[in-house]
Amino acid sequence: MAKRNRMQVLQKLAEHTEAEASRRLAERLKLLDADEKRLEQIRSYLADYSGSSQGTASAMTISALRSNRGFMERLRDAVDEQRGNVETQRHQAEQHAAQWRAARARSLALEKLGERIDHPEIFHLPRIATDQRKLIGIAGPDDVDRRDAGVPIPGRCRNRR
Repeated sequence: MAKRNRMQVLQKLAEHTEAEASRRLAERLKLLDADEKRLEQIRSYLADYSGSSQGTASAMTISALRSNRGFMERLRDAVDEQRGNVETQRHQAEQHAAQWRAARARSLALEKLGERIDHPEIFHLPRIATDQRKLIGIAGPDDVDRRDAGVPIPGRCRNRR
């Protein structure tokens, strides 16, 4: 009973860790999505201004042309900076996803171990059958009544009943 209680505590801790990793991953994915939208918005501004400035470049004064070129350069710099932000967010999202997968694997492993503790007979049947087959093999086919052993091995010996 104490072993099961300890296992339940470990399972709850693993589930909490998994839930926390899931929450952090969801937050990181939201940030990544927001940064990608911001990057597309800045690219759209850059495309709009570069398209509109080409048509009116002949009617601009030199100072207005310099100002426009400076603004376009700042937009290009903003695109580059935002692209870096997106890559950073993507990398961090991948790290959080890996952490979540590891937490999920631990949680599932502890859950399976808890089931083994709760129902050992289910998980030990194949081993018991194998052990019985080994014992039958050691004792010899004529020394053991296979129906009493509970593990039929067809074709290896004759039944005595």
